[in-house]
Amino acid sequence: VDEDAAAATGTIPSGNEVVDCPVTLSCESVPAPYQQTGTKPSQYGNHDLANRPVDGLSIDYIVIHDTEGDYPTAIKLVTDPTYLGWHYTVRSSDGHVAQHVNPKNVGFHAGNWYVNMHSIGIEHEGFAATGATWYTESMYESSAALVKHLATKYGVPLDRAHVIGHDQVPGILTGNIPGMHW
Repeated sequence: VDEDAAAATGTIPSGNEVVDCPVTLSCESVPAPYQQTGTKPSQYGNHDLANRPVDGLSIDYIVIHDTEGDYPTAIKLVTDPTYLGWHYTVRSSDGHVAQHVNPKNVGFHAGNWYVNMHSIGIEHEGFAATGATWYTESMYESSAALVKHLATKYGVPLDRAHVIGHDQVPGILTGNIPGMHW
């Protein structure tokens, strides 16, 4: 790490610009910033640097999310260092994939620190409350190709115990459960 550059900008190189995506997909890098967000040296947002799975942090899950927003809003949020960080966003209209956090790093997406440490988060543009119109064939095909690629590369079993919806992530406390996604 170039500590002088980090001190000058408050940003540490994260490797997030290195895209990990199947060659058959339209993917781009829209990196989530690893940037200082407070006065304490430990206050960096919206993800943690890691070297998964090399440093003993296995990747055991792929968590499927719905943005409850449109693609431009998702991109705006994930590039805000004070907001949450996830690994990928899949666009509804054409299945285009943007990678924000390299899978080697830990995104803050699941609301459960253990699950975050051991998972890759994929957001899908759309509003579940408005029905299925947001979830296009292009989106499903891109999502399936991305999940297959990541599962193969990181050894995540392709089953419902390891490829899960955000609603399957346990709340840390019972009181958190009503606020979790459905």
